[in-house]
Amino acid sequence: MSFVLGVVAVTLAGLFVWGLISPRSQWRVLVGWAVTDPYRNEPGGSGYGVRRVLSGVGLAGLAIAVAVGASPQISSTFSADAPARSPLEVMWGEPGPHLVPRAVSGVPTPPAELVPVPVLAYQSLERASDELPGYLLTIDNFRLLGRSEIPGLIGSRPPEGLSPFSSASLLLHVRGPALCIPRQAVVVETETAVQVGIYYGLPDRADGAPVDHIAGCPAGDPLTTSLLIPIGLGAELGDREVQSLDGTAVPRVAVVGD
Repeated sequence: MSFVLGVVAVTLAGLFVWGLISPRSQWRVLVGWAVTDPYRNEPGGSGYGVRRVLSGVGLAGLAIAVAVGASPQISSTFSADAPARSPLEVMWGEPGPHLVPRAVSGVPTPPAELVPVPVLAYQSLERASDELPGYLLTIDNFRLLGRSEIPGLIGSRPPEGLSPFSSASLLLHVRGPALCIPRQAVVVETETAVQVGIYYGLPDRADGAPVDHIAGCPAGDPLTTSLLIPIGLGAELGDREVQSLDGTAVPRVAVVGD
């Protein structure tokens, strides 16, 4: 059926283009042979002008009809070819972030020697049930150049038998310089808001020598990594708003596919 429609569309398109470019020759071929004297019965200039207009309108209408008819097939083709996005990518963007598997609590004062990075979004880990969002059971842990034990990494390893989410109320999404690590969280709690900040720096050196975190972790570094960091609070989050340290509201991400 689609082949027949294609033939019809091409035929009509040819007729419309012919009438648009050369309406006189079209009239002589299609109509002139049916009259006794083609030259006496030939239309005037205005008649050919009307034929050009009608041919142009017909050609435009045909093009619209073909485009509308083809669009569902094009959409379905692209949809079929597009890979399915995981819940992790739907919630936090692509490429999906890695998890910092640490128990993290904040300090009230920003560290001057570290580099702040924006908190892009958060998810509440306070749920009516004890079940975690399903994607957190399979998410990859953060590694720096293949290392999972990174000196100076934010927080501490959770006690034996506990997960990094056991004492966490928030999951913060950040992007920081790819060769640096999150080292400190700042948390300021009030009755109406929870203000959070994440600070990056270089890993500790094996010889214990001091490092310049600010020079080594430029804020505008184009090469970044996407991380999720669990954060513990002094009290339940409840209805309090999560904000950056400057008071800007941090977007909340809803759980997908759970």
